[in-house]
Amino acid sequence: MATQVSEVEQRVVEILKGAGYPFAQEEGRCRVERGSTAVFVSAHAWQDRYTIIELVCPVLNGVDLSEDLLKRLNELNEKLYFGKAYWRNREVWIAHNLLGDHLDSDELIASVGMMAVVADHLDDELKARFGGQRWREAQR
Repeated sequence: MATQVSEVEQRVVEILKGAGYPFAQEEGRCRVERGSTAVFVSAHAWQDRYTIIELVCPVLNGVDLSEDLLKRLNELNEKLYFGKAYWRNREVWIAHNLLGDHLDSDELIASVGMMAVVADHLDDELKARFGGQRWREAQR
């Protein structure tokens, strides 16, 4: 592997600190909160050759699967530049991956920022239409 996962994790921390993002480190990942959601950033080995940065945002939990929900998520996937939206185990998520071996600070900051904005907007829209609970509500 070109870069060790621990090196990439440290680089993520340095970038977030340098950008002035308030974040918490927990369980091998960084959590950047925004509004009613958060972006969780973690590094993982991939294909024994690369290190990837995984960014995931919980949008809603406790959401029943429906054809209308899947149609809406598919519409989002057609339009989103940063992330893919999906349903799994009664939860709606947005996820995005970056190659971490030569991590660019602008790319990480833009990805975290855009995903946070999108997820914070989407949780309101999707909750009104499909029910469920926002991430922040589930933390209480």
